[in-house]
Amino acid sequence: MEGSRSFKKEHDKCSGCENFDRCTDCYSEKFLPVNSGNLDIDNLIKATHRNNIRYRLEWIPFEDFTDVQEVTEGGFSTIFTAIWIKGRVTSYFGEKLNRKGHMEIILKVLKDSQNINSAFIKELHNIAKTQPNSSKRNV
Repeated sequence: MEGSRSFKKEHDKCSGCENFDRCTDCYSEKFLPVNSGNLDIDNLIKATHRNNIRYRLEWIPFEDFTDVQEVTEGGFSTIFTAIWIKGRVTSYFGEKLNRKGHMEIILKVLKDSQNINSAFIKELHNIAKTQPNSSKRNV
């Protein structure tokens, strides 16, 4: 069938666990280190990868953004536009991770975000789990 993909080729195996296609655990461990400084946030990000949630989160260090410009400020947050230098992950097989490259994005900075509690993180996780995983969203 045209457009279908076979994962039976040797180079499409995960080198960490020998599974075909993208191995979620190996992928997260190798390519998406989580260093947010908040264990609850780190665990939320990891859970979106392990549990095959439609929108997988990724910790992006601020230095991976350029041209950060404030758009507006509200009661709970400030909105910025920026360029994400690396861009989103487009594919991963074996040892190779491909990214889209420079992407214009929206950043939302929550006021008092240093004091996010575990109840807030749990609510984010519940929201992520309710998103259907039937189609991909191009950002």
